[in-house]
Parts: sequence; C-alpha cells; structure tokens
Amino acid sequence: MNEQERRLLRELTEQLGRALRGDFTVLSLSGSGGTEVESLAESVSKLVNELKDAQEFIAALSLGRLDVDPPPRNHLIAAFKQLHSSLRHLTWQTQQIAAGDLNQRVDFLGEFSVAFNSLIAALQEKRLAEERLRYVSNHDPLTDLYNRGYFTEELERVERGRRFPVSIMVADLDGLKRVNDTLGHAIGDRLIQQAAQVIRSAVRGDDLVARIGGDEFAVILPGTDTPTALEVRDRIRRGEALCNLECRNYLISISVGIATAEQGSSLTEALRLADERMYEDKSVRKQAGGPGRQEDE
Repeated sequence: MNEQERRLLRELTEQLGRALRGDFTVLSLSGSGGTEVESLAESVSKLVNELKDAQEFIAALSLGRLDVDPPPRNHLIAAFKQLHSSLRHLTWQTQQIAAGDLNQRVDFLGEFSVAFNSLIAALQEKRLAEERLRYVSNHDPLTDLYNRGYFTEELERVERGRRFPVSIMVADLDGLKRVNDTLGHAIGDRLIQQAAQVIRSAVRGDDLVARIGGDEFAVILPGTDTPTALEVRDRIRRGEALCNLECRNYLISISVGIATAEQGSSLTEALRLADERMYEDKSVRKQAGGPGRQEDE
C-alpha cells in the first residue's frame, strides 16, 4: 500500500469517526487512489448518508413526528420502521377510542400492550357502570318501564320536536289497594307487572310507556291521531281480557283516558285531559259493574 492509499484510509477513518459524532459531511475521494480504495470510499460515503438519513428519521420519531416517513431501503433503521408503523397504528386506535370504540386491543408492544389493554378494560367497566346507572335512573325497577322523571323529560322533548299530532294515554290499574289488602303486596306487584305487560304489548316500538305512579301509567304516542290512539286502547282491552282468562286468582282492570295534541296545542294540557278521561272511564266501568268496580280508584 502506497502513501496516498494510506492517507485516504486515514481520511476515511476520520470521516467515519465524525459521522459517529453526528457530522455527516461526505468527502469527495473519487479518483484519489486505486480501484479498491475508491470502492471503499463509495461504500463509506453511502454508509455516512444512510447514517444521516437514519439520524434525521429517529430524531423525528423521538419527537412524535409520525408524519415523517422512514427513508426507503435503509436497513440501519429496520427496527425503527416497525416502531414507526406500530405507533401510527396505535395513534389510529387511540382516535377510535376517543370516538367511543372501546373494542381496541394492542398485542405488539410488550409491557405497553398490557397497560393499554388494562386501560381499555377499565374504560369498558366504567362505561357499563354508567349505562347501568343511567338505566336505573330512567326506569321503574318493578316493571322495567320508564319512570316518571324520564316521561316528563320525553314529554318536553316531543313537544319541542313539534311532531304533531301527538296522543297521550293515561292508564290506571283498578283495584290495586284491594288486592294488596286481601292477597298481599307480592300479588299486587305481580298485578302491576301484568298491567305493564298488557300496555307495552299494545303499543308500537316508537311509543314511550312509563309507570308514573303506584298504579298509574302514561304513554306518549308520537305522530298519532285520535282514531289510531283508540286502536291502541282497544288492543289494551283485548290484552286485559286475555290476561283475565289465564288468571284465576284476580282480575286485571285498566281504566284508560286518551287526548290528542294537534299543531299549536300543549302536550301538558293533553296529559291533563287524558287523566280526566281516565277517571271518567273508571267511573263508567264501575257503574257498568265491570272489572273496574273495585273499591279503590
């Protein structure tokens, strides 16, 4: 090896040293030695350039710059390319979680996967607890119908929506006090549940049925005129009759009142009128000697 080749090797060694310290200046060494030395110089220059590209990409990755794509065909950063891909997918999963999708799991980041999946499990449990609490706060525990509070909120919402006509039905279970006094509260509760089932079976999926008192129910029938609401009442009557055929210990009797709010009228007034008509129906049924003749109203 002659002196010129030794000098070039020293310069290449220094160039590699500077690259390791972060200085990626590439020297022009072509034509400065034998073919083997020139080939070595080209390889060193290529290595330095790849180190430079790798350093820039890793620096961007360390700052969370996932928009910076990895340099192509750079084998020095193969593991970092995989990390970059994993972080981009994890970012997408996090966005899905923020949008409400709690079905995301991570299985490719070791201990982080365990922590991430534990977080998801905790969020799922929290959501279930919130849903249970929301259900309990909106529903009557005995019948699983909506309660009075939710009925009042829905009545206000429907009135704001102005989807008229809207019919309101008020139904009252006759004779509950007598059943409680003679057969016990367990039978009384069963009677309430059967009345709830009769009413629920008579309405549509879009209608809202609520238990608004001990023996009182109310139904909101959106987009329903009076003739259609009367058909619902008739279905309740048929359900009541069928229930009484199957039950030998007590009779179920439901007094019903209906009022319809047209465009420009008040649902609150319709509710009041339906309540009045329910008591009128109860009086008529008692006078006729039907199953609504029990002592209490």
